[in-house]
Amino acid sequence: MRRRRRRRAFTLIELLVVVAILGLLIGLLAPAVQSAREAARRLQCQNNLRQVALALNAYMTERNVFPMSATAGGGRGLNHSCFAMILPELDRRPLFDACNFSVENFAPENRSVVATAVATYLCPSTPLPAGPIASGLVLRADGSPYPAGSAFARNHYGADWGGSLATFGEDFARTKGNYRGVMMTVRVETPRGPTTCIRPQDVRDGLSNTVLVGEKRDGQGWGVGGFAGSEFDAAPSPLPPDRPDLRTIFTGSYHPGRVHFAFGDGSVRPLRDSIDRKAWYAVLTRDGRDPVDADAL
Repeated sequence: MRRRRRRRAFTLIELLVVVAILGLLIGLLAPAVQSAREAARRLQCQNNLRQVALALNAYMTERNVFPMSATAGGGRGLNHSCFAMILPELDRRPLFDACNFSVENFAPENRSVVATAVATYLCPSTPLPAGPIASGLVLRADGSPYPAGSAFARNHYGADWGGSLATFGEDFARTKGNYRGVMMTVRVETPRGPTTCIRPQDVRDGLSNTVLVGEKRDGQGWGVGGFAGSEFDAAPSPLPPDRPDLRTIFTGSYHPGRVHFAFGDGSVRPLRDSIDRKAWYAVLTRDGRDPVDADAL
């Protein structure tokens, strides 16, 4: 009878070596996997901004003006955002049709609309909560809260109104003034006269040299027009410190070392914190007559 050969078992040392090798391989692969995932998220964010820019241009082509960043004036409820106005251009016509622009964005008639998440307005890299923000936590420019009872689906992009009302951005307001961007609340009295919707010919620096929208780390809601909602204030750089009190107001990003911006020609470009401040302020103004070298961005 043939004797069956006994199989030798792993020793403890051999087992530990195998575990160590597997751990080393996982340690080497994990950063690569994370990097690949972040690259995919970054591309998605860029695509979101490109879609928004194309939608804004489609709106402009039909009406010969870019939308106001926040609705104002007779026959309209206050503070509906430019992102609400371009929903049809983003193939979200039913959501647009459900919105009642004749009453406030927080009115009961609009509760289901403004609480609906729109994927195009969300950066996939954000680590912050994705749920809607209660209307009582949404602040107006004067610091007063919205009435309680509604909730706004978040947004991670803001329009360039070309100004800053916050102390952190006072350098821009002091050197450039306010309301120098492409989308803003209209009928506001300024030293340059009342604000109006901007036509393409009003962007004298050229659409390819002027920012339309940029990333924010967080926002009070895509349906919230104006301060901390559909707009961003100008900070001294595209990437200010990541502080809770700055996330909804200024541009910012969770992509390492860069913030993405969509320009008037539909292009999307990353701007770094090291950008020259003169060039940064130049792309935020529509008519500063300050040419920007592409190498400076």
